[in-house]
Amino acid sequence: MKVFANGDYTDGAHLRAMEGITIPVEYNIPRQSHLFRFVDIGRGPHRDVSNRPWWFEFEYFKQIEGFGERHGYDLAHCARLFLAILHEYSEITGYVSAWTTLPLKAYKGRGKVQESARKDARDPSRMIPMQSINEVYQLYIPGLGRGMPVFDHAFTRLIYHRLK
Repeated sequence: MKVFANGDYTDGAHLRAMEGITIPVEYNIPRQSHLFRFVDIGRGPHRDVSNRPWWFEFEYFKQIEGFGERHGYDLAHCARLFLAILHEYSEITGYVSAWTTLPLKAYKGRGKVQESARKDARDPSRMIPMQSINEVYQLYIPGLGRGMPVFDHAFTRLIYHRLK
């Protein structure tokens, strides 16, 4: 029996994780973990926009949400600030929360500076995620992505929230 639901998809995952996070560290996500992901709800069926490898944990969601409430920023803007999500990557029109049903292998780390290809005029040339006391740690979960089967077996209780 496999220990991790995505165990067959971890080869080369460290390199893929390095595209979005600095110093990725192997991390075990236990079953019944509450995870979050910002999404563009209009980009397709909910399961399709959720079945992606980049997630973060509940404590970091609360940190992002609390920062917005304290400083008067909407949640989509805060997501961009904390996670360095360029407009060319995604319109942020919502988020999904989900629970894991099986243990997952992941990589965890601080967000990496993202260089814009300038496909969207709203993006700066470089997007630097929040740092110091405001930094959040992101998860790269191998085996998640369009057409990949892990998501259907390892996630449950998906709740989609549309942002204003």
